[in-house]
Amino acid sequence: MQEPWDIVPELTPARIKQVASLIRSVRDDVIDLHNEELGDTARSTGLRAYECCRQQIIWATLDTENWSWLGMLKDDGRFTFSIGGVPVRMYRGSPRAPGKRRQIACAEAHRQMTFLFEDIGESSYIRWLFAVEVDSDRYVERITFTGYLNEEQVSAYEVLLEQPVPVLSIVNEVLPEPAKLNKAKVSVKKKPNEDSNVQNGNH
Repeated sequence: MQEPWDIVPELTPARIKQVASLIRSVRDDVIDLHNEELGDTARSTGLRAYECCRQQIIWATLDTENWSWLGMLKDDGRFTFSIGGVPVRMYRGSPRAPGKRRQIACAEAHRQMTFLFEDIGESSYIRWLFAVEVDSDRYVERITFTGYLNEEQVSAYEVLLEQPVPVLSIVNEVLPEPAKLNKAKVSVKKKPNEDSNVQNGNH
């Protein structure tokens, strides 16, 4: 089984690791916020983890300085982004069983595959997926970047997760105007003299 970058050069190990680390960071942060006393369930936390990962990837595409190779094809529904122009999706589960539904490409991804066909031929139709596996506490245990062609797995790269990528904030966020404060008045406290102590009956 070939490595992703041997099939499509744009899918470099560094790029795959950077996205995987971001996904791990976001998911683990969401799990830290899980609160059963408030009413959180595995379903609500799982949905929040997915939505936060989706939003973080969207914000990353706007950060052209650090993520110049990351693009957005469909930001809702069948959420699909791209690495070096190659369509990619993500899901929670085993890399050996993504299911047929997850391998259905959106219309935007199909168009992108057609553009890529001239350069990489049939490899442009591989469905590339980040498969996220979690432990019993729902923290990320393993992330595999896998590729499927005609429902057959043609590539599987288990990402070695090291330092997580810091989560991003809204790139175009407008900072509030600084508050104007009056200068504090500074004065030296006068030491009472002996006359005032005598008048006040202090000895």
